[in-house]
Amino acid sequence: MFKAIIFDLDMCILDTHTLTGPFFQPVLDALYNSELSAALKEKINALLWTTGLDDVLDMFSVPRDVAEKMREAYRQIEVPDGIKTFGDEEFIRGLPVKKVLVTTGYRKFQQTKIDKLGITDLFDEIIIDELDYRDKRKGKKRIFEELLRNNGWGKSEVLAVGDNPVSELGAAKALGIMTVQTLRPTVEKWGEADYHIHSFRELADLIS
Repeated sequence: MFKAIIFDLDMCILDTHTLTGPFFQPVLDALYNSELSAALKEKINALLWTTGLDDVLDMFSVPRDVAEKMREAYRQIEVPDGIKTFGDEEFIRGLPVKKVLVTTGYRKFQQTKIDKLGITDLFDEIIIDELDYRDKRKGKKRIFEELLRNNGWGKSEVLAVGDNPVSELGAAKALGIMTVQTLRPTVEKWGEADYHIHSFRELADLIS
């Protein structure tokens, strides 16, 4: 029997394609004004919309000077108006389990997303894995471990729901937690996920 579901935010609840306008340009300027190859710049740009900044920088071993310029630019950006969910978040409300939102990013940026989407009341707990201070970042695997320990949940009693095999799904899989990938538009199916869904409507059947 499942006792809890851990949700991701970006491309799980928030449709990051609705983050439009010039708000992100300072980060892209720091990337494209660097001496990285054109092909690498495009790969990094594509992943920045679905994966945490530090994870992307680590994946591509971005040189420290470029990485720091991108981090500094990221600290300054603000969430534009008009961001949207995928429209199925209300199905989270009625799930008879504890619901936890775990998201990675700079605190102001992630918190403003949550506030503008109006989703705070859907969750029993919200955790932001902050990138503001790298030495204080826990990472999702450690956060998941602490949630299991602090709540007395067994690994088989928790579901982790998200889109990204590099981040939340990979962390959960490494701990033996069941994974549910949200197949939102443009999300590539990850064959190692335990379940795949297109809508949160499907979660009720999964946990029953």
